[in-house]
Amino acid sequence: MRTFRIRTIRHRLALLLALPTGALVVLASLGTAGQAARYSEAGRSSDRVALAVTTESLVHQLQLERGLTAGLLGGDESFRAQLGSRRAGADQARRTLDQRLAAGPPGADGVRSALSGLARLAELRGRADTGTATRADALGFFTDAITGLTSAAFAGLGASGDDRLQASLTTLRALTDATEAAALERGTLNGVLAAGSFKGADYPSFVRITAVKNAALAQVPRTATAARTSALDAALRTPAAVSVAGMEQQALAGFAADRLPVTPADWWRAASTLVDDLQQVGAQAAQESLDRADALRSAALRSLVLDVALALAAALGAGALGLAATRSVTRPLAALAAEAGRLADRVLPDAVARIQGAGPDQDLAEAAALPAPERPGRAAELAEVGAALDRLAGTAVRLAVEQSVLQRNSTRSLAGLGRRNQALVTRQLGFLSGLERTEHDPGVLANLFELDHLATRMRRNAESVLVLVGEPSPRRWARPVGMGDVVRAALGEVEDYRRVVLRQVDEAMLDGGAVAEVAHLLAELIENALAASAPDTDVEVFARLTATGYLVAVVDHGTGLTEAGLERANARLAGRESFLVGSSGLLGHYVVGRLSVRLGAEVRLTPSPVHGVTATVLLPGALLAREARPTLVGEAR
Repeated sequence: MRTFRIRTIRHRLALLLALPTGALVVLASLGTAGQAARYSEAGRSSDRVALAVTTESLVHQLQLERGLTAGLLGGDESFRAQLGSRRAGADQARRTLDQRLAAGPPGADGVRSALSGLARLAELRGRADTGTATRADALGFFTDAITGLTSAAFAGLGASGDDRLQASLTTLRALTDATEAAALERGTLNGVLAAGSFKGADYPSFVRITAVKNAALAQVPRTATAARTSALDAALRTPAAVSVAGMEQQALAGFAADRLPVTPADWWRAASTLVDDLQQVGAQAAQESLDRADALRSAALRSLVLDVALALAAALGAGALGLAATRSVTRPLAALAAEAGRLADRVLPDAVARIQGAGPDQDLAEAAALPAPERPGRAAELAEVGAALDRLAGTAVRLAVEQSVLQRNSTRSLAGLGRRNQALVTRQLGFLSGLERTEHDPGVLANLFELDHLATRMRRNAESVLVLVGEPSPRRWARPVGMGDVVRAALGEVEDYRRVVLRQVDEAMLDGGAVAEVAHLLAELIENALAASAPDTDVEVFARLTATGYLVAVVDHGTGLTEAGLERANARLAGRESFLVGSSGLLGHYVVGRLSVRLGAEVRLTPSPVHGVTATVLLPGALLAREARPTLVGEAR
């Protein structure tokens, strides 16, 4: 059998150029396909937002009809005259929504299904006119229908690929929830005022609705633009909004009165103005979402056209380069191979190392800069290939920069999430402490203590996230704290603290700035020891003051670790391994490693005398203070 051989440089170059040219075309095709998908998704997002806006128009009309119907059924016949026009408005909004649904936009099936909740609307209207329906019937029917429509309208808007659009959609949903709560509050209290006073479950329902409204309004500024935040503030400062707040307080204060000191007409007028103002702010947020979705679609279209042009240009350029190379190649390819080796072996690894070692404030583009190539007197053919290598190197460096940026952004996101969770849990702990101080029932107090313990553990988890991303502990003590209190604070942050036995705790004072981090470190080690031990065994803690510092030993009686397992664990506890490459089940080790480096402490696992593992923590003497009066750990909660 004759072996096929490529004898000419022309054919060899053609074969060599075929592979990168094909890869370039494939990459360009993939990029074009990706841009086409983004363009299509941007269009779907725009259609989803438009459907949500139309659906909310119907919701607004139903909210008005709900409030008037509740007032009529509460006994105020003056609302009957307004019901006709509001029902007509709701019917017109339904027809407008049906027209949009006929076009089949994304999410149409869900909205059509939600519209089935209005199947008995005509029946309810008839019963309301004859007085055979109750306020609870009307409020329940309209609220269920409104909730279903709102959920269906926003079902397809859960996630978008653009932060601004996602923030706008989140703001829109929060405004929608706030408007619905305000409208439900309007209808509920309208019926109560028409009846004269709170009956049955009216008062707790009104309190709950008011709390939901306030919570939704507080959520809006977290994602809203400055313009929407300002518009919401303006809506909440109008005379109508002030009147609504005052009437709310009068209603809340008069829950037991035989007749509330507010007329249904005054309440309806002020509350309707507030609801209309909130709906207007929501309409502005919806328009922002539509504008952003349209802008994304236009940008995706431009990118699609550009990618197609670049793909064609790349293919044509590769063909022209291959033709030119095959016509006149006179120089050896050794220089090109040497340059490629230099890029792969030295230039690119050095650039990646600089990128990975860049500080948080250092410009990554500056760190990623590649040295200018030196090609004196090189033939045009090899210069073209060398330029292709430069582009390849630039792409590799850009990928490294993007990965570093992604890691920075992930770290910042985790830090923000940890700070928010820590702040919320701290507020929760403060609230629980207030409840504990005022509660005298032993059973309820025991439950509050359990909740307090759970919240304390939640706070430790939130602070663990901050530790992993390099954030300092937000809790500080102005004065030194006794080590006994620090150890007991650590016990308060673990689940099965009843199994922990304090064998010996020498008196010493710990510097207040290190109290939270030392307690956190000890809590992680104690938690690990409890998890490694059988449920019927204890974990022992010894704390001794030594000549070199303060030594804490946590002894468990579990199955222990192998020698290799101890070595890996000690590497994590010494902060020599990143949590990004480790197991999620060992995050406590990485937290301890970060804290030990920060405190200058030595943490090590060794086999226990009989079986199990002993974790020792040696705190440096610099962390110990000489102040005699201890500070209770709870003072900086």
